[in-house]
Amino acid sequence: MYREDVQCGIVGFGLYLPEKRIHAKELEKVWGIPEKVIREKIGIKQKVWGSQEDHCVAMTIKAAKNCLQKAQVKPEEIDLIIFNGEEYKEYICWTAAIKVQKEIGAVNAWAFDMSYRCAATPLALKVAKDMMKADRYINTVLIAGGNTICYLVDPTDPHSSFMLPLAPGACAILLKKNHPYNHILETSIMVESAFADDVVASHNGTSDPRKPESTKCQGFWKLKMPDFERFKKDLNEKSIPNFLAVARKSLAMSGFESHELDYVALVHIKRSSHQYILEQLGLSQEKSIYLDEYGHVGHVDPLLSLKLGIENHKIKNGSKVLLLSGGLGYSFAATTLQWGKGE
Repeated sequence: MYREDVQCGIVGFGLYLPEKRIHAKELEKVWGIPEKVIREKIGIKQKVWGSQEDHCVAMTIKAAKNCLQKAQVKPEEIDLIIFNGEEYKEYICWTAAIKVQKEIGAVNAWAFDMSYRCAATPLALKVAKDMMKADRYINTVLIAGGNTICYLVDPTDPHSSFMLPLAPGACAILLKKNHPYNHILETSIMVESAFADDVVASHNGTSDPRKPESTKCQGFWKLKMPDFERFKKDLNEKSIPNFLAVARKSLAMSGFESHELDYVALVHIKRSSHQYILEQLGLSQEKSIYLDEYGHVGHVDPLLSLKLGIENHKIKNGSKVLLLSGGLGYSFAATTLQWGKGE
């Protein structure tokens, strides 16, 4: 039975980001794009750069352990693990959440995977909250997932320039039923199916044109855009209105208006779009942090921004926070949080 009176709160969260950074000047050589354009238009001063050890689930396990340490919760207390990372991971046909369960010692938890590209964090929060409210046996949930889609981006493909900021990393969030702090309020999600076929990787799917014995795989291991010009037109026309729509709906469902927000944890998008969204919400640029020192770490971005907001004293006890993201496909998602002591 669904319980409206049940609150769900964030006990703690953890991140894993590879240590190496690559600066805009170096990226100029890799991408063939002027440093000024990389800094000012694409919005990258530097970005996270992965090593050969930084695989999707390997990073997820590190983030999960970091989360449990910060939350001071034993893995045996976890009832459910939701992997919300990318499908591009160490192996195909492999349930990453079960591997996480094994490696952190969450022996009492069951586990499953869900992927939603860069919008996966608000979705996972909604799913976890709804499951805790509906199932009396689920009291503690770990959400954890890594992102390595950046390894699929071809820097020599001019049509892939909007994906160049992508960077590797992982995040984890621990939730508890009726936790008195950091309440998850309402989530709004919408999709724009005009983009459904616009960004694809051909390898290893059932539509892969290669025969199993073939070694001719040039180009199949990178993301491709079949109709770039139409995609660009649709993106310009539809993405910002959809970001704003889910933001406003999430806030309205939570009982707030946009001007009441204290902080927006927004995924990395181009600088001008970031600024415009804040303006349209009636907020100053001080109520967010632009991730130009990290790049776009996919679904990790909202948690990374949340961390930076707390560290920079932009998020305090009682702050109203919006996690706002969008993912290839295209999906748009927003979750409102009441940070600190719940009312």
